[in-house]
Amino acid sequence: MPIVSSTRGFKGRAIVNVRPRSGLGRKFQLGNTTSITENTEVERTSRQNFQRSGGGELDVDEAITSITVEMVVDDIKPESIAIGMRGEYEKLLSQAITGEKHPAWAGERVSFSYIPDPDVAVTVSIDATAARENETDYPKGALVIDSGTAYLAVVGGTTGSAAPTWPTDGGTETDGSVTWRHIGAAALTQDTHFERTRQGVAFIAGANALFVDDEPLPIVVGYTRNPQYVIQNFVNSGAEFEIEVDGENAADNGAPSIVRYFRAKFSPSSGRNRVSSDFASMTLTATLLEDPNRTGTGKSKYMEELMV
Repeated sequence: MPIVSSTRGFKGRAIVNVRPRSGLGRKFQLGNTTSITENTEVERTSRQNFQRSGGGELDVDEAITSITVEMVVDDIKPESIAIGMRGEYEKLLSQAITGEKHPAWAGERVSFSYIPDPDVAVTVSIDATAARENETDYPKGALVIDSGTAYLAVVGGTTGSAAPTWPTDGGTETDGSVTWRHIGAAALTQDTHFERTRQGVAFIAGANALFVDDEPLPIVVGYTRNPQYVIQNFVNSGAEFEIEVDGENAADNGAPSIVRYFRAKFSPSSGRNRVSSDFASMTLTATLLEDPNRTGTGKSKYMEELMV
């Protein structure tokens, strides 16, 4: 039985499909789209009636200067972020990461280069591989290794002509004008020196002896990368898309409609709330450009809509 509209009241719902016009990349759904608004800007000129005191217009000319579509989405997907931020995105698979270096400070968090898999152990070590050398300048905060144990220069200076008697149990020893502190094995221990965070690790009070003043402690970490997306924003001038709105009228028993925007170019998005007590949303604004491939008498080069 054919669908027949029972009312011309309208309350729209829709699934928005987006396809790159370049042919590179698959069609995808934009996500939960809470509003779609079409705007037309017009440049208007008129010929005024100066023949009568009542005035008025004798002629008017209106030229459409731009057609835009504004879509508000609250599914913050990699695809929609890339559209709104003129970016590119890539999906990364699980992978073991080793030898990743970071500076660390007492009581602070260290975010890894990638989001780690929370179910796989991480390794954190002091990034010190060089042995002490005689009569060599070492700044405060320098690290050396002897027999797998790390020593921290808490006072900078020049080492003596022979190796010192290395301190133990957190003690210190003067070596020329350098003062070394024993800080233990290069490998650090979870829940003794650091805690896991969802982005990396955080150093706790048990690690305070590893640090001197505000000097960074070089560390090297190993972990398993969680599958994730990486989005590089503002790396292109804006791709063009074909947009298809598979809609329905909730006020008319879900009567279907289809709207197609043939050639849309998105402007950079602004006002995205990165941190908020409310659900985040993005406003994506696209300019509709003329599609030269649309030919035929009476056919729009910008958009068409179907409804019952």
